[in-house]
Amino acid sequence: MTPLRTAQESDLEAIYEVWYQTDVVPESTLPPARGDVPAYLRHVLRTGTLLVAEQQKRISAYAGTITRAGITFLTDLFVDPHHQSSDLGKRLLQLALPPDGLIHCTLSSSDPRALALYIRAGMIPQWPCFGLRLEQQSSSQKLPSSDVKISEVQPEEFQALIQLDAELSGRLRPEEHTFWIQEEQAVPLLFRQAGHVAGYGYVRLGGGTLWHPEACVLGPIGSSSVEEAAACVLAAVEWAAERAKVIRIEVPGPHPCLAPLLERGFRLTYTDTFVSSAASPFCDARRYVPSGGDLF
Repeated sequence: MTPLRTAQESDLEAIYEVWYQTDVVPESTLPPARGDVPAYLRHVLRTGTLLVAEQQKRISAYAGTITRAGITFLTDLFVDPHHQSSDLGKRLLQLALPPDGLIHCTLSSSDPRALALYIRAGMIPQWPCFGLRLEQQSSSQKLPSSDVKISEVQPEEFQALIQLDAELSGRLRPEEHTFWIQEEQAVPLLFRQAGHVAGYGYVRLGGGTLWHPEACVLGPIGSSSVEEAAACVLAAVEWAAERAKVIRIEVPGPHPCLAPLLERGFRLTYTDTFVSSAASPFCDARRYVPSGGDLF
């Protein structure tokens, strides 16, 4: 039986190779070059849990989790293509998400094997999450002007932003706020409407991917009410559009900004499914846009 163990810093290159061979290579006959190990993997290693399956000194699968305020989010679960259809994924998931009384959740890919694995582990599908991308050179659509006022968060407002995010995302997570700002060039924003704070959001100017390294990523974005939710997201889009040529965002299916973003020219590139062991959702998908599939 392939042994499982906690990952070390020296394992990150091999972990990244498993991800690359599983998630990138099958997507194209000419996949992009690997590049450096993503910063979020180092973040998971240092502030969460990273597990690996190792056989003959070779890492064949890995899983990552982040636990904040009683909620454990599965950031990664990947098995090398040569070792798929074994029990490695199941064993890693059982070790990463033990029966500890915490809420377990993740964003499942469209692979039906993954979704079935999470359902068998006690997580219930709750909503689809749509990956959207805007390439500005291919879109001339503009959004109607709104009365949302945007301001960059000042140092004296930062703790209030963290608390607002905790209320809307369901987790107090100062570690992630620090990561976004320090590692992904994130700019935290406040949205005001009719004289009050309508929401907050991050534009992560250094959040690009292998496929689109020049892209910025929107999220998390939260709003004080459902009625203000779309306006907050659209305001973030227009702010980002002045600073980046490619914009990425992951939008929960129930969120009211989905149709306006498609009207704006965003293309739907993939669909994930949010699954959770919670009896009721710990965040309102009509008011919250996650940071993405890695940290939610």
